[in-house]
Amino acid sequence: MKDDSFAAWDESKLRQWLLDQGIVAPKGPKEQLVQSAKSVYNQYTSAASSYSSRASAAASTAVHGDKYWQASKSASSASSSASSVAAEATQSVMRKLDETKDYVYSTWDDNKLRAYLEDKGVITPNQKTTRQQLLAYMHDSYATVANPVWEAWSESYMHAWLVHHGLMKSEGEKSREALRKQMENYYYNVNDSVWSTWSESDLRSWLIKHNIIKDDAKLSVDKMRKLVADNYSTTTDSIYAGWKESEMRSWLIEHGYMRSDAQVKRDELVKLFNDKYHDLSERTKAYLTWPDARLRVFLRQHGFTENTLPKTRDELLHEVRLRYTQTSSRAEALLSKIKATLSSGVEIAEEKLGDILSMLGGTAEEAKVQTRKAHLEAAKSAEVAAKSAEKIAASLSAEAAKASKQAKSEL
Repeated sequence: MKDDSFAAWDESKLRQWLLDQGIVAPKGPKEQLVQSAKSVYNQYTSAASSYSSRASAAASTAVHGDKYWQASKSASSASSSASSVAAEATQSVMRKLDETKDYVYSTWDDNKLRAYLEDKGVITPNQKTTRQQLLAYMHDSYATVANPVWEAWSESYMHAWLVHHGLMKSEGEKSREALRKQMENYYYNVNDSVWSTWSESDLRSWLIKHNIIKDDAKLSVDKMRKLVADNYSTTTDSIYAGWKESEMRSWLIEHGYMRSDAQVKRDELVKLFNDKYHDLSERTKAYLTWPDARLRVFLRQHGFTENTLPKTRDELLHEVRLRYTQTSSRAEALLSKIKATLSSGVEIAEEKLGDILSMLGGTAEEAKVQTRKAHLEAAKSAEVAAKSAEKIAASLSAEAAKASKQAKSEL
């Protein structure tokens, strides 16, 4: 969603959305409703961005050792939702890559390392270097430019990554070729999206198809990728890719928006469903922009085998949607409350982090929350308040991880 999306909505949809956000009896002409919706939306994104920068400072951990593919130390995006921040904060983390054993070149002797680096012009034939320096040069000239990143990993680290994500049993090693095939199907970075690997032609075709740019528009790849990122989650074909026609039809019939004998094409069905289906959380599910590999990993972790995995993206999204909803137990409910708390003010204050911790910890944590709040209120400088907020963010991450673990055990 973007704040300029509201202009395309009719008055009833705008009023319903504002009611969902806690605005009592929204009134006025459409222009006024649009401005109200923009104001509420911008308050939420401001709050989410502020929360992200605080929470991620304490919660994020590097997943990979190289610079390009290292996991983000910040969920800092104005569009980042509370749920995506918490998901990254609670995700189990692989150990950092060790230069001496976890790269494909880690077992090379010094002569082979020197020969490679000299051939690439990184060092001169007469340059004196220690093995540690040679490995550091290899990291910059080999590991950081490998695409995909796992091509630079050793067989043992690829195997460890697959075992860690529940995609392979721990006993026994497979050949590098077999491991590569597995990595091609399942490897993802937490910052990857469905469009991360799109070519320039793919990006342009998508933008033209969705009437975001004209056929003759001349834009850089970076600009096109940004436009896709800004608009992908707002298009109906993206939002409802994981819905079958029969499911949309059943919902519309059940709620009295369609006759059971009505004959409509999918485009018309999706349009009607989009007009009547006002579940904002369903439209903003994090998995909608996941790359296919991440969707596959999610399904493997929810009982699918390699042989039963869906083949197409729409089928992957459909199966993830069903299970993503089914796993909305205590942890997911708590995240919804967190999102509501974040969107309740113009900007986030440290006290809101205390409120969130209270949700996570329940009454047993109330005394601790009040103590933290009192301390924050007594803080006389921005530095003290910031440090206190970081401690609360760390506590929030720990509690979120605990809740997530409990939710998984319940399933």
